[in-house]
Amino acid sequence: MPTRPNSDAAAFKAFEAEGWHARAGGYDRLTGAVTARVGEPLLDAVGAGPGTRLLDVATGTGRLAAAAADRGARVTGIDLAEGMLAAARARRPGLDLRRADAEALPFGAASFTAATAGFVFNHLPRPERAAAELARVLAPGGRVAAAVWEVPRRNRLTGIIAEAIEEAGAGGGAGVPAGPDPYRFADDGAFAALFAGAGFGDVRVRTLTFTVPVGSAEEYWADVLDGSVRAAAELGAASAAARRRARTVVERELATHRAGTGHELPAVVKLASGRRPGAEE
Repeated sequence: MPTRPNSDAAAFKAFEAEGWHARAGGYDRLTGAVTARVGEPLLDAVGAGPGTRLLDVATGTGRLAAAAADRGARVTGIDLAEGMLAAARARRPGLDLRRADAEALPFGAASFTAATAGFVFNHLPRPERAAAELARVLAPGGRVAAAVWEVPRRNRLTGIIAEAIEEAGAGGGAGVPAGPDPYRFADDGAFAALFAGAGFGDVRVRTLTFTVPVGSAEEYWADVLDGSVRAAAELGAASAAARRRARTVVERELATHRAGTGHELPAVVKLASGRRPGAEE
């Protein structure tokens, strides 16, 4: 994807920061609870433990940062959304949590020995810049791990709502700024190239698959929109008729995943990891 003009990138990041700020209270009901399941694999991939100086990018409500602290790591968490940071501070008072931009990290070179980035590269207008920033702030031998969602047809947890918006013609509404392709790094080669291009070695990409229980279509609709910004904005800008069509698609697709009195949705995630060349500090 070509580099976006600075004005477009700034507008999109402001839109996302405002959206995530507003959704901090409901994020953990579904999306946050699911992304937390990827936290331990991310921490395992960077070897987080006592003595690790870990940077958690897009820390959200602080689940991964708290888990890293439980392992004995010294954690700094950053996010652009003040609402998310407030929720993270409430979860674990005393953590070093700061408002900061992944594409312009406010830390010196070699400040950390590990970095995690859960579900942020799919939101960034300039992901190559963020990967380069991670390489800059990691000490030689430092490890990075990042996660993104798989494409909608495989990752039904978020894929159902994405397909509902497309099928209902509810996307591209006024007031919703154009953003990066959210599934660019679902491709293993593109995800690996992102980190290799930033100078990381030993880059690997693997797939994590698990199922997520969800309740009724009404609960899914509410919870998944509380855990999104672009989808919620697109549906909010759509006509009432388009929203009804999207809701019908959601009900139809959920019905194919019925389990008992609820539903079980496949969640599929790509996890990339790598190591900054050089001796361990």
